[in-house]
Amino acid sequence: MEVLTDILQGLRTAGSVYFCDFLDPPWNLDYSGEPRAMFHLVRRGGCTIEVEGQTHHLAPGDFVFMAPGVDHTMYSNDPAEPRTLLLCGYCSFDMDDDDVLIRALPRFVLLTADELDAWPWLTRTLDHLSAEYMSGAPGSELTVNKLTEVLLVQLLRADFGRSDQAGIIAALTDKRLHKALTAIHVNPGGDWTLDSAAELANMSRSGFAKKFKDTLDMSFFDYLTRLRMRNARELLTTSQLRVGDIGERVGYQSELSFVKAFKKLHGQTPRAYRVHGGEQ
Repeated sequence: MEVLTDILQGLRTAGSVYFCDFLDPPWNLDYSGEPRAMFHLVRRGGCTIEVEGQTHHLAPGDFVFMAPGVDHTMYSNDPAEPRTLLLCGYCSFDMDDDDVLIRALPRFVLLTADELDAWPWLTRTLDHLSAEYMSGAPGSELTVNKLTEVLLVQLLRADFGRSDQAGIIAALTDKRLHKALTAIHVNPGGDWTLDSAAELANMSRSGFAKKFKDTLDMSFFDYLTRLRMRNARELLTTSQLRVGDIGERVGYQSELSFVKAFKKLHGQTPRAYRVHGGEQ
């Protein structure tokens, strides 16, 4: 299985556009404490965005994306400035906040209008998204929601090859790490060791361990555990398999070791997770 496909399937995203209108300066939009991923497209005019201590001026056609929990403020204070046509939307995810897959999302992406020209399908999606929202035609709400999900996939694609890569994005562009990641995503329940993963990457055991942790900000076994637990959560909520059978399927030799690992990561046993539908 291609790793990015597996990551995107695991995200189980839902999203929509909630605003697309003109704003007359002065105006200010504060997104502090927003738990969802947010995106904004400047259709006309311009504005300023402050995010994580940095300030950026946005011109017509510029697009920004913030991962869940990234505080930001957008504003235009000069009454002499032209009005701004702003498209705003969100993406939310049916997944645990500490899941490794959330790390696939860049914390902040700014794509200028010129950069977007290199991704015509992304530009067309944004144009279609804006037009559907503004039309209010029958079925437009469903179309907008689906286009928002497509937008996230395309955004992750566009983020590949950029110089400011980090986390899983950087790992997937490293040929050695990519080979190991592909193998464990194909078979996360396999009998993996650091030696077997390093051999796939054609690296020494210590070199692979350091490279993996430096790139992904977690150890190989932490990544593997979280990947296995993602699959376990899916089976707990969608199947009637016994807990011990689920543990064996995702890579644990005994039910006890599976229960211990699950509780350490989620704060509750697999049975409690199943009963409460994942709510703690």
